[in-house]
Amino acid sequence: MSRNQVAAVTGVIVRALAKRWADANGLSTEQGLLLAWAAGALASVAIMRV
Repeated sequence: MSRNQVAAVTGVIVRALAKRWADANGLSTEQGLLLAWAAGALASVAIMRV
């Protein structure tokens, strides 16, 4: 698996986890989506930098 593929998969997983966490902690839909997007982007960037 290439680094790009690992970064993409990691981003998807982290987005799903962040969205679930946001839902469980009472964040609004918009806040949850923003948190999920940011977490996924940061995770993807982190994988690419390693």
